[in-house]
Amino acid sequence: MGHVSPTPSGKFRANWRDPSNKQKAKTFKTQKEAKAFLAEVESAKNHGTYIDPQVGKLLFAKHAEGWLAGRHVEVRTHERTLSVMRIHVLPQWGSWPLANIDHRAVQEWVNALSRKLAPASVAKCFGVLSMVMDSAIYARLIGINPCKGVSLPSTHKPRRPAQALSRADFFERLLPATVPNYRALVALAAGTGLRWGEAAGLAWGAVDLDAARVRVVQVVIESGGVRSIKPYPKSRAGVRSIPLPAFLVEELTQLRKSLDAPPRPTALLFTSRSGQPLLRSTFRRQVWRPALVRAGLLGSVAERPPRGWLASWPDAAGLEHTREFDGEREAVEHVVAHAAGGLHFHDLRHSYATWLVSDNVPVNIVRAVMGHESTSTTLNLYTHAPNEYHGRVTGVFDGPR
Repeated sequence: MGHVSPTPSGKFRANWRDPSNKQKAKTFKTQKEAKAFLAEVESAKNHGTYIDPQVGKLLFAKHAEGWLAGRHVEVRTHERTLSVMRIHVLPQWGSWPLANIDHRAVQEWVNALSRKLAPASVAKCFGVLSMVMDSAIYARLIGINPCKGVSLPSTHKPRRPAQALSRADFFERLLPATVPNYRALVALAAGTGLRWGEAAGLAWGAVDLDAARVRVVQVVIESGGVRSIKPYPKSRAGVRSIPLPAFLVEELTQLRKSLDAPPRPTALLFTSRSGQPLLRSTFRRQVWRPALVRAGLLGSVAERPPRGWLASWPDAAGLEHTREFDGEREAVEHVVAHAAGGLHFHDLRHSYATWLVSDNVPVNIVRAVMGHESTSTTLNLYTHAPNEYHGRVTGVFDGPR
């Protein structure tokens, strides 16, 4: 049992032994405070929650360094966390002793971040701080996490509605408008529903043109403009075999014939000029959006003899703009740079799932080829009933009663 003793300076020292039987002491202004502290110490020792008051003096930056080093996460996750820590968390909390970080200080920090960052970014910064403080609890450096109960800005925002391209628009407009070198990539996304990383990471060894199948076993990931191969997909369900429709077999056959020599099994189907995995932003800017423009799916470019080419495009407010150019390429590039909206490459995945469901392919099969863990994900995220469903639904009530 601890005891309180007066000091020459007129204060009172609380004396106790920790669970390892080491002598500890802490000075207070009044005897009442010292006795109350000792009562808390004895209670914590009895309940197995004792924390040495001295360890809370460890600086946040020092503990965060060890926390980062001990994590086992994906490379991209580590890099994102490190970036948030370096830019937002350490400048605020790095020099603070862990025990001095309290609920009020954290709330004030969150409020300040909310005035300059988007709600989702604030949540990421807060999440990193909270994880570090949780680890400090497990290390018995602090007793409670000061992040508990902190109010965050709402991250709710309307989800961009998925756009399902019709099969007619895909085959008659988009695919013909895609430059030959990347027709097979666009066809692959629409004909198999592969995600970008899965399509960019597809190797020839995973393609069986005779059996009309592709196997998804690896993906390309990007971090800070650096691309690398991850030898497994997004989830366990992501490892899958997908049948190839006839049009896609033809596209991939033509792609293979265009090669100078038979490809190695590990060679990627689609690479940059330097032989590296494709960079998504470059593909979007140089291939995808120009194809949308030429297909009339993002603004339009029309020949206007004898003056040249007329470009038309919508802005973010929905207002239409026009401008004349001497050449088609200039007109397309201008629309690409200035038009708002437009289909995303991922919308080909939406379209694929919608086409399957529209043609009554069982949802469990759709789930399997999409690489989802559950059918609810397939139904909620990627299947969007086309307009022709309206008549079919109301037609249920038009028959005899």
